Amino acid sequence: MNKTILIWIGLGLLIGGCSLSPKYEQPKANLPQDFGVEYSNETISQTWWKDFGDEYLNGIVEEALKNNYDLAVAMERVSQARSSWGYARSDRYPSLSAQGEATRNKKNPKQGEFDNYNNFSLSGILSFELDLWGRARDADRSAYATLLASKANRDTIRLSLIANVVESYFGVLTLNNQVQISQNTLLSREESYQYRKKEFEAGKISEIDMQQARSEMASVRAQLQSLLMERNAAQTALMILLGRDPQGIFNVALPMESQMLPKAPKVPVGLPSTLLEKRPDIEAAEQNLKAANFSIGVARAAYFPTISLTGLIGYASPELNELFSNSTSTWNYGGNFVSNVIDFGRTSSNVELTKSQYREMLLNYGQTLRQAFGEVRDSLYNHSMSFERLNSLNEQVEALRRTLVLAELRYREGYTNYLEVLTTQSNLFAAELTQQSANLENLSSVINIYKAFGGGWDKIKYAEEE
Repeated sequence: MNKTILIWIGLGLLIGGCSLSPKYEQPKANLPQDFGVEYSNETISQTWWKDFGDEYLNGIVEEALKNNYDLAVAMERVSQARSSWGYARSDRYPSLSAQGEATRNKKNPKQGEFDNYNNFSLSGILSFELDLWGRARDADRSAYATLLASKANRDTIRLSLIANVVESYFGVLTLNNQVQISQNTLLSREESYQYRKKEFEAGKISEIDMQQARSEMASVRAQLQSLLMERNAAQTALMILLGRDPQGIFNVALPMESQMLPKAPKVPVGLPSTLLEKRPDIEAAEQNLKAANFSIGVARAAYFPTISLTGLIGYASPELNELFSNSTSTWNYGGNFVSNVIDFGRTSSNVELTKSQYREMLLNYGQTLRQAFGEVRDSLYNHSMSFERLNSLNEQVEALRRTLVLAELRYREGYTNYLEVLTTQSNLFAAELTQQSANLENLSSVINIYKAFGGGWDKIKYAEEE
């Protein structure tokens, strides 16, 4: 009996290799040959944010990777997908269960029973579904592809989180610099207003000059107040990204003083043809496509009958101390055949549903691919333009500082009115703030290049992860 069951199971394992799912083929894409830039053979570092040379930044990135809630949720989804895969995979193998029973029966003289009697039994049940149509195999493949997709989604969130933390941190530093510029400018405007006020009271200048100085002072103060609110909001957003608790959100522990932003590092962007292997979101889209492809096979298998084998071996005895004697052994084995005759289109509808889901995943894959190359194109172009824009603003600030010196000289010599000085001061203040924003923009363009090219995502490491 044991040999018979093993023969049937072995036969089921041997012939269970067929599959009703379509043969999967990676979608073809018309990839660009180049983006009009020079490429490096270097790869992006796994810890690319360290290229900026800021130890505080390195620390908060690690903090975010440990505590961020979005990333934690993504990691739990990977765990859930791994469990689902394990459940689906178990259907491909036999199951063994144990069954025991102990009863005490009352005598029934009418049936010839004159004494109360016992009944004890202990048995093992082996069951196995013959995967003739590849249903269990395709379900296993689909669940595994879903697991890989969830891992790639987690890595996509991880990459996005790091990029957001780095950019938010530099945004806070930029606002610190802008606040310092505004505070220094406000101090200068207050001194200028007080000086013009004394000149007006002494009858040396008209009231309009004094009021213009007052207006400029108030304008700078309003700008400072706006920047302080903006910095507070940026700090709060960064605290949330880092996953800090409510007390940590209120007790902001971030740099508050102005400091020079780091120079943008040179990013090795690689070749466009390797982009397909450098972005986890593209990997996730393809794995979702594979999962949908294998789900078609699972749905199609419902057209065909399900054949299951079961076997039981155990012991039965009226006395517990005689349960395992050879004379009390019992066994049976058999098969089970189940097939739909009429299901009023239930199976065919499910097959059409899975086909539609596959077509949806195919469209999602194409859209993800287009989005990826669009982000690469924009990030490369914006980096080039942001560098040129920063140089232009540096030149503008330098020119306005010299213009202000000349305007003040002309005003003291009586060649012009005070409005020229105020206009130059206002233009210089705005240019200095914009200069800081442009510096951040240049750094952000580098961060976007890192992100667009996958941020050092390692596909080999991802594939080897259990």
